[in-house]
Amino acid sequence: MTIGPTKRVEAIHPHWTGHLLLSGADDSVTHEGLGTLGRYEFLDGNLIVHWNDFGDDVFIHLKDKYVHKTIIERSPDLGRFCTVVFEGRNLLASQIKVFVPERSYQVCLRLLTSDLPIFNQVFLQSDYNSRHLPESARSIVDLGANIGLSTVFFALKYPQARILSVEPDPGNFSLLLTNTAALGSRIQTEEAAVWKEDGMVSLHTEDSSGRALGHWGAQVSCSSGQDQVGAYKLSTLLQKVGMEAVDILKVDIEGAEVELFEADSTGWLSRTKLILIETHDRFRAGAERVVRTALEEQFEELDRSGECLVFRKKSG
Repeated sequence: MTIGPTKRVEAIHPHWTGHLLLSGADDSVTHEGLGTLGRYEFLDGNLIVHWNDFGDDVFIHLKDKYVHKTIIERSPDLGRFCTVVFEGRNLLASQIKVFVPERSYQVCLRLLTSDLPIFNQVFLQSDYNSRHLPESARSIVDLGANIGLSTVFFALKYPQARILSVEPDPGNFSLLLTNTAALGSRIQTEEAAVWKEDGMVSLHTEDSSGRALGHWGAQVSCSSGQDQVGAYKLSTLLQKVGMEAVDILKVDIEGAEVELFEADSTGWLSRTKLILIETHDRFRAGAERVVRTALEEQFEELDRSGECLVFRKKSG
């Protein structure tokens, strides 16, 4: 009979946080700090502890910790979470850090903003995890990177890839830098808009109907305005970072896909293998048609991935 080593796990209980020592020789468990003894078992992935002198405890495995079931049941709904209680005082909260599911990577989200549905879209609904993604990728471009969640998704899926992330909104871009900092120098960022020509464009936080866009993403146009941001052709951006080819191009640029694909795109399209794009006909009528027209000769359209159209370079 092989006897395994004692396993030391961190547990979070409503009344204490500490470590449990799970014997590899039998089913005995010891609370490391208090010396409390009991038996343990695993059931449906949960850790059940039967204490000798206390009632049973059920711990749920989250990342590298075991959290007591009652804590999980009292957890606030992140979609409505905006306050905390500390030392008896109610305080307003503005941001939260959460781990990406199944990963040891944290991202920062602004509470009560579009950051939360975007996190859901990227990591829970897996909108970008198309079955047509290649097994490996070395070069990825994220146009309309927002706060960097899609960049993080691709970076974790393709640890050898170099990624160019482009986002024009200053607030989103600042958080993008925070969320991608741990990925190191393989992430190259541009606080800019992608456009049909190099220059400056106006940044708009409302659509043409006057509806606030929130943090989903600002729209850009060539009209005059107070909020100006640098704009580049995609070919210029690729040249700036020395990216010869693009294995995956993700596009979510709030209607500017019209300018991107109506302009002379033959140079960068010939170097691009796979495109995931969310079109915005609700902002720019005919945007989806413009994209399909530009791609029909060189690309085949595949089944959608979430809200994204997917196109792959034709073989031969």
